[in-house]
Amino acid sequence: MSKEFLYTLLDSMSVSGHEIPLQKKVIAEMTPHCDKIITDYTGNVVCVLNPDAPFKVMLAAHIDEIGLIVTHIQPDGLLRVSKSGGIFPGVYPGHQVAVHGYAQTVYGAVVRSKDMDKADLKADELYIDIGAKDAADARKYVQEGDPVHMNTYHQEMLNGFLSARGIDDRGCAYIILEALKRAKAMGCSVGVYAATTVGEETTGRGSHWVGSAIRPDVAIVTDVTFASDYPGVDAKQSGEVKLGCGGVLCNSSIGSRKVNDLLKAVAKEHDIPYQIESYMGRTYTDADNLHVTGTGVVTALLSLPLRYMHCPCEVCHMDDIENCIELLAQFLCRIDEHIDLDPFH
Repeated sequence: MSKEFLYTLLDSMSVSGHEIPLQKKVIAEMTPHCDKIITDYTGNVVCVLNPDAPFKVMLAAHIDEIGLIVTHIQPDGLLRVSKSGGIFPGVYPGHQVAVHGYAQTVYGAVVRSKDMDKADLKADELYIDIGAKDAADARKYVQEGDPVHMNTYHQEMLNGFLSARGIDDRGCAYIILEALKRAKAMGCSVGVYAATTVGEETTGRGSHWVGSAIRPDVAIVTDVTFASDYPGVDAKQSGEVKLGCGGVLCNSSIGSRKVNDLLKAVAKEHDIPYQIESYMGRTYTDADNLHVTGTGVVTALLSLPLRYMHCPCEVCHMDDIENCIELLAQFLCRIDEHIDLDPFH
């Protein structure tokens, strides 16, 4: 397991709609480890193992992160913004941000004032000060549509905990790519399609494109889920989920019970810890779109437990990352075209 690649993913910019620079890093990392790489016009990257195999298993994780988009440059040089994904505007005032301008990356501070001390603060009420003298000065570096993210980066914490921006879902992109590498080393024979998808935080477009193009027999979406082991979270809502206790399998109307059962059997056989959660409606992941592409895709959801989702310092545990990688790799080596996916059997 390469921490260096994980930290590259977590420290890079991939605000929804601006994922290509990070996707290029994925291609560079994965080219030696897969048989084929597929890209498309919306920005997805699919790393393929055994492309001639008749049975295709897709692993999917979105590569985009939440952030802001520049919408206006005021005469005084301050930037106005709107949200890209489900941000919490109230966490931004008084913090540093990176603005990935068309000319160069510049750094700024989100303006802080008393009138921002309110629970319903909106993204379009934020101002970013990049130190520009005026609008003309700002436009030397920045234009409307440029992405912005919190200027925070990964930090290793005590006892195997990890803090970073955008673990949702770059941490899970890492999981599926490392699972492909490991499955290859273990002699996996099915077709593996590890897709780092775009736009999940805003439009969900990536999962539509990739599911329609690849038409997998089985798809496992890997995303983050809410941990219940910190104040203010109620375990009764979806289940007790703790960091450091394994990945989370989801019982839902979307998920295939047959695939979940095989994942559980593989986990038990190899002593891989896992947890269970339940959602009967939408999961708010790529699984919602992927399972209804084409004539339908048999889908399951494996999640990484996460604290402080959609905040500048999300927290996960390295053991959960490792256990998700191992579970997916072992699953890929177990599943084949003989699996009975019919829920009526």
